[in-house]
Amino acid sequence: MPEITHAEAIARAKKVGEVCKRNAAEVEKLRRLPPENVAAMMESDLVGLIIPKERGGYGIDSWMAMCDVVAEVGRNCGASGWCFDLLIHHHWVLGMFPPEASDHVYKTDKRAKIGTSFMPTGRMTPAPGGFRVTGEWQYSSGIDHSDWAILGGMAPPPGGQGAPDIRFVLFGPGEFKVKDTWYAMGLKGSGSNNAVVNDVFVPEEHTIRMADFVSGRTPGSKVNKGVMFSEPGFTAFGFGIFCPMIAIARGALDAFREFQKNRSGGLGRNMNLALLNAQRAAGESAAEIDAAYLLAKDIDARLMARTALPADPVTRRNFTLASRLLVRAVDRLFELTGARGIMENSAVQRFWRDVHAAGHHVAWGIDDAYAETGAEVLGIPLLPGLGQHFG
Repeated sequence: MPEITHAEAIARAKKVGEVCKRNAAEVEKLRRLPPENVAAMMESDLVGLIIPKERGGYGIDSWMAMCDVVAEVGRNCGASGWCFDLLIHHHWVLGMFPPEASDHVYKTDKRAKIGTSFMPTGRMTPAPGGFRVTGEWQYSSGIDHSDWAILGGMAPPPGGQGAPDIRFVLFGPGEFKVKDTWYAMGLKGSGSNNAVVNDVFVPEEHTIRMADFVSGRTPGSKVNKGVMFSEPGFTAFGFGIFCPMIAIARGALDAFREFQKNRSGGLGRNMNLALLNAQRAAGESAAEIDAAYLLAKDIDARLMARTALPADPVTRRNFTLASRLLVRAVDRLFELTGARGIMENSAVQRFWRDVHAAGHHVAWGIDDAYAETGAEVLGIPLLPGLGQHFG
């Protein structure tokens, strides 16, 4: 079984980051990753970072290790970091499936490229041994370079009574198509296009009930070692969005540093004041980025200690705060770049667009993220209708 140290993983990721930095402008034009970027990611073998050792991966049981690796790519190109993160992260989702699904993937594709879209917009019709599935799913990042897909579907309730049976469904090569729909202001190169499936049969063992994923008590958690595969799915899910987001914020800080090196005085400009403003902004933004990282590190520790539960309000609150800190950190830097900062060749504006795109993800779109814990702080009941969210 392969082994890798943290230092070696970071060194490999840095090499991927160099390729992605060189192609950052091309990524924006293509609206998806160029083949060279994907090839560098796959050649690094870091896609196997959290694949269980029993499945031929490195078996790293830490979200922060993934965060550190993704940072070295995303700080050079936000869209590339986003897609690289998901190439790693989606193997965690696969690990929750019945072992037959993992066997099906890894026997032919040890480092499978998996796209996802979890909203249950697919129609699942029961069939002998499984389901026939039809549907179209939005926002499937990296689906253009993915050979496999995990997509959300809704089957009739057992016996026709009760709530629908919501599941995640695994599709293999040739079982889905891509519709070009991704025209966005940020993460332009993530290729978050639509996935389309037309009447494909999927065996029962290639599906997982969303309720099992939410609880962390899944078929995969019974066979895959490591705490990550028994964590409540939507409690831990935020790491898949947070890791590239903090990478983008670090990239903005890097770009702002370079921007300041080349800055010159303008008409009537007080350069001492401008420098003081830049120093304050860099210091405060760096503090916010570090604080967001520490919030995520605490969430990881709570998950590892098994103290974070499904729909855990503290985790939701802290992930939401971390995302707001990162957006605010980049906003502050961008505001000081002036007219030059809005030009297309300015890396700061690219990271600014990317962090806002990441910040609009449904993972952070929870209006009551603070209200749940706030009600507890105040010792009063939560208002009716709050605290209910997807998952």
